[in-house]
Parts: sequence; C-alpha cells; structure tokens
Amino acid sequence: MTMAVAGLLVLFALVPSGYSLTCTKCIVFSNANCSGSTETCLSGAYSCATSISVNTPTSGSQSSTVTRGCAPNNQCNITGSLTYTGGNVAIATACCDSDNCTSAIPPLPAANSTSNSLSCSTCASGSSDYCSSSNTLSCTGLATQCGRMSTTVTGSVSSISTVRGCATPSVCNLLGNQNVVYADTNVNTVVTTYCSNGSFNLRGSFYLPAFLAFLLFKFLF
Repeated sequence: MTMAVAGLLVLFALVPSGYSLTCTKCIVFSNANCSGSTETCLSGAYSCATSISVNTPTSGSQSSTVTRGCAPNNQCNITGSLTYTGGNVAIATACCDSDNCTSAIPPLPAANSTSNSLSCSTCASGSSDYCSSSNTLSCTGLATQCGRMSTTVTGSVSSISTVRGCATPSVCNLLGNQNVVYADTNVNTVVTTYCSNGSFNLRGSFYLPAFLAFLLFKFLF
C-alpha cells in the first residue's frame, strides 16, 4: 500500500481553500471508486481529479490506491511509471469539470519493454526512506529519468519505504523534487520524490525553485 500511495498524492498539493468548483474528496486503498466529503477548489484552472496508483512487485501482492479531489488542470490526463529493482509503480489521472463530478478511474499506462539509452541505480527498502545500491537498471520506453520515491506513514498505520529506479518524465513533472504531506485524523503520510537525468545521489539536498510552492501541504479530511 505504502509505495502505491506515493504516485498520486501530488495531485492535491496545490489545493488550499478557495472558491468556485466543488469536488468530492476521498481515498481508498483498492482499485475501486471512492466517495466522501466535498471541498471547494481555488477559482481558475482547477478540475475534479481522479487518480489511481498501482504498485506491482515482482513477488508479493499488487496494491492500489484511488484518490479524488481538486487538482490544477495541468495535472489532468497524465500517465506514468517508476520501475525499480523489484517491481513497478504506475499512475494515471483523469478529470472532469462540473461540481462534485467523478470521472471514471483512468487506465494505467501500457508496459513498454523497448530499451533506451539510460541506466539508473535501483533498489527498494521496506524499512527506510533511503536506499542505495550498486545495482543498475536499464530503462525502457518513456522512462528517461532516474527517480526515487519515499513514503513515511505514521498514526493508526505506520510504515516507511522507498523505491528507486527508472521514471517517466510525466511522473517527475508531477512529483519531482518536492515533499507532499497527506493527513487525516488517523494517518499522516509524507511522500518525498526526487528525479534527475542520471544516477546521482538522489538524496534531495536541493529543490528546484519551480517546485517550492508544492512543499509541505497538508490535505485534511
């Protein structure tokens, strides 16, 4: 569950209180529609978004997370993935533009096994927010950046994990070089994601200025 959460929380990183469109706000840890309370989006270029994130390990059970809420229009209709040494995290988003509308759960991106010229360091950990390895992964298809996604969950559910490997630019544009905080009354989830054009350290000692507005947002039920 934890790794799957990583790919979708960014959709709601720019949703402070505001006016205009109202959207259903919810999260379910399964491949199913969710319903919940209503939030009001900022006026302007916002839509009601549905996001799915699916973590598929090479061994073990697949896990899915579906989330709905307000999102900027540039976060709509995007697909992408991050492939790591033990599996793949795939994300997809879809939007609609009427009050409390709920778009269908979007299809995930198709797998692409065609090699490209990039190789990335790859590892996964279920007990740390950072991993490092001498292992490398040859990237395929549209995965033309290296990425690391780390997730820390505290509250009624507690866990910490990270995955590192080949990422599509679409994932990096959504998640790159920022922290996103998801919180409700029982669970607090911090997702930290970094991307680069090569296999540098990916420790996140810097943030690109364009992403500063995304940092440390709390998404409350």
